[in-house]
Amino acid sequence: MVIPLFARVAGFKIENAWRRGSRGQVRCTARLSRALRREEAERVQRLVETSVNGSEVVHECRPEETEDWYAKLTDALAGMPTRGERRAAVGERRTRRARRKAGANPPRFPEPAA
Repeated sequence: MVIPLFARVAGFKIENAWRRGSRGQVRCTARLSRALRREEAERVQRLVETSVNGSEVVHECRPEETEDWYAKLTDALAGMPTRGERRAAVGERRTRRARRKAGANPPRFPEPAA
């Protein structure tokens, strides 16, 4: 018998929030491999705008923030302390907004010849 040490994300869905006043928000729903224990649910609910219902975690955010929230969710599920901002791996592309926040100006590459 295999006993998982921590719950894992089994499925991830992103939906547009069409209600009034959503202002470009999306709803992220993560289905987990098992229901969370009380201390795990408390750790996940510390994430801003996040709610836990059994084996589903729901979060509302802007579309460009979904990857950062996913990284924070997996850290919270593993019991790791959450980071303020996720660091990009070597060669990973960052969003324009994240580059502006970090103060880095991306190098301009010439347009390819047609």
